[in-house]
Amino acid sequence: MFRKKHDVDCLYCKYGYVLYNETDCLCDKYGFIQRKNKCSKFTYEPLKRIPSPPASTPEFNENDFKLE
Repeated sequence: MFRKKHDVDCLYCKYGYVLYNETDCLCDKYGFIQRKNKCSKFTYEPLKRIPSPPASTPEFNENDFKLE
């Protein structure tokens, strides 16, 4: 998220909107294009990134905390 260089992907671009099939994109600058297009107008928009889900914690029972 805080890297200087980001992968060029319309999913994270300020001008791009991914369509239903997820391989095509609608761009404000170029119109209908492929999503992984190398675009010179790419501007990273961090608010479009979906964070990964939190790691799940293992289930513990009472015997895990007993000293023997």
